[in-house]
Amino acid sequence: MARARPCRNGSSWAPEHRTTGPVIVLYADAPLLRGETLRRLLAEHREAGAAVTLLTAVLDDPRGYGRVLRARNGVFRRIVEEKDASDADRQIHEINSGVYCFSGRDLWPALLKLENKNRAHEYYLTDVVGLIKGKVNTVAVLDPKEILGINDRRQLAQAEHIMRERILDDLMSRGVTITDPRSTFVDADVSIGQDSVIHPFSTITGHSVIGEDCVIGPMTFSRLRPGTELAEGVHVGTHTEIKNSKIGAGSAVPHFSYLGDAVVGANVNIGAGSITANWDGFEKNVTEIGDSVYVSCDTIFVAPVRVGSDATTAADTVVTKDVPAGSLAIGRADMKIVEGYTARRRARHSAKADKPKAAKK
Repeated sequence: MARARPCRNGSSWAPEHRTTGPVIVLYADAPLLRGETLRRLLAEHREAGAAVTLLTAVLDDPRGYGRVLRARNGVFRRIVEEKDASDADRQIHEINSGVYCFSGRDLWPALLKLENKNRAHEYYLTDVVGLIKGKVNTVAVLDPKEILGINDRRQLAQAEHIMRERILDDLMSRGVTITDPRSTFVDADVSIGQDSVIHPFSTITGHSVIGEDCVIGPMTFSRLRPGTELAEGVHVGTHTEIKNSKIGAGSAVPHFSYLGDAVVGANVNIGAGSITANWDGFEKNVTEIGDSVYVSCDTIFVAPVRVGSDATTAADTVVTKDVPAGSLAIGRADMKIVEGYTARRRARHSAKADKPKAAKK
């Protein structure tokens, strides 16, 4: 199956494009066209032994499309572009999608006869259909949305909406629960396992892989960047960012934390406000956290650093060296208490406010 390109070499088409087999012609601005539709087009073209097979569609609003004209017995007659159509022609709702399957043997001679004798003085590929010597076959697309073209940002948004619906419908047919498809955004390359639940206002992009029986959302204000691997039973909460890190089974990163280039064991608790300082200004460094480590709030790991299993970090600790298994790491500064500070501060403020201001000269 070849794809035709309008490249001329003198008065004849370049030899590398002269396949005698089927030639599929597509529009570049119709991204919703399904592969199975093209396979059906090709199969019916071969079965009919046609010189050309057109993919047609019936639209409620056919404006902007070339109309398919038929004889009273339904036999294809020709295609008329809207610019050249009569008022009666414009009432026809069957349109030419712009997708063709040609027999190469019939296509190349017809292209040499193509002329631009129309109101727009353009070369219409649709005219080739009338120039071809042989049977013209038509195949109707099952879903007219497939042939929608994109000519402006409104149509782009419309196409994206349709594609999102397709993706979510496919996931739901495979056993994924999407509680509110209207507020859920999933990329085409995402894989989600059966019995997982995606709650409203969740966005899943890239080549993300979600296993079976997982729960995402609602309103997932978390960012899982490339290279992130979450094992079974991991909990990632709100305002958490994880990049190029492996989080072991049963571990939790509940909220307001950043883990980059980290290897976290099983059953680890990462307290709020904890981060791995993985970038030293020249390269990324790894933080290793063993099983069952308890990381208290506001812990900073200055990588490269390793924390042994069953260790604990105190709140507001900066970890700059390895922590042995079962140990407590404390890196906070001593706290001082200044008694009576608030009263003295208020007194100074009142005295300043009561002091007479110097007269202006």
